[in-house]
Amino acid sequence: MTPAEAALAARPAMFGDYPVRKHDIAGSVVCIVCFLVLAVVNMTMLRRNLARGHKFIPSGAMFGLCMARIITFSMRLAYTTHPTNINISIAANIFLAAGVVILFILNILFSQRVFTSRHPSLAYVGSLFYTVMRAFYISVIVFLIVLIVTTGVYYHTNHTVQQGISQFRKVAMVYFVVSAFLPIPIVAAAYWIPRSEKDETWPVHYAHWIERYSGLYSPDPRRKPSAAEFYAEIPQGETRRPVHVIPPPERGARQVSVALILIAAVILTFATAVRTASSFVVVSLLEKPWYDYRVTMYLCIALAELLVEIMWIVGRVDLKFYIPDNKWDKSASSTDSDKDGVMDLEVDGETEVELDGARRAGDAGALEKQL
Repeated sequence: MTPAEAALAARPAMFGDYPVRKHDIAGSVVCIVCFLVLAVVNMTMLRRNLARGHKFIPSGAMFGLCMARIITFSMRLAYTTHPTNINISIAANIFLAAGVVILFILNILFSQRVFTSRHPSLAYVGSLFYTVMRAFYISVIVFLIVLIVTTGVYYHTNHTVQQGISQFRKVAMVYFVVSAFLPIPIVAAAYWIPRSEKDETWPVHYAHWIERYSGLYSPDPRRKPSAAEFYAEIPQGETRRPVHVIPPPERGARQVSVALILIAAVILTFATAVRTASSFVVVSLLEKPWYDYRVTMYLCIALAELLVEIMWIVGRVDLKFYIPDNKWDKSASSTDSDKDGVMDLEVDGETEVELDGARRAGDAGALEKQL
């Protein structure tokens, strides 16, 4: 065995391989530019929607992923130019693991909204399904923290502790594979479970003022209903809490919405499974498997996430998976604040009674001017 081969045999293979100037500088710069462009697009969409009263927080999360990946590949660049700096290596691996979790959570959230729209009687706020999903989101965050902490201390402990930490990391990675795949069974259950009579009659509310779900369309804020108009859509005497849902199938957006979820789930599951495989097989660089090559890392991390983000942007998830704000979620049957037959509901900090009085005062003032 030559000295070079002996050196390779002494170093363990790792996902993404060890960075080298010849390949990683160019690859990292390209990835930084691509994610920077998507960050600008996501922030532009978020600000434009907010200006029109269309609050879609996942756009901000998608922007956050882009910023995390810019940091990831900036750390990769720094690691390339300082290969012996262990702290830069740790930071690069932490950001490499952390970013994609945002896409897992968003895709699960989108699938949850599909299930809720199909079965509002099973997924209303406070239901078992709703509670389980909230617990699952929390568990993903917990496993992410575990992965970050274990990655940070892995290189600063002895061999025995490293073996224990390695087991925690494997469990976390498997959990992420499950998280990436979970939207598929959720969507399947949404259509496999037959809709009950409760699902058909449960009071639901969707953004019916959105006219289109593609292209460069932006919602018209003037078409949003007031609180009084919102409650006018609910049958009199209804005591069940209304469920905010995504558009129904007849609006022509549901089929594309499901496709966006399923395609993203397949891409993310494959990419995460490949990365997880590298944590279960520890070999030397001489026996390096295909999933530890540098090109695999760029395909499974950068390309996969770019494809999902671009698909979601072009597919206008900000319209297809938008649900109305919950600021109107007060009991429609409450009569404590009824005055003269008008329900006292808040609308942007004022009440319907106050607004009604203001309108009457305005009408009176206009009449006096005419006289």
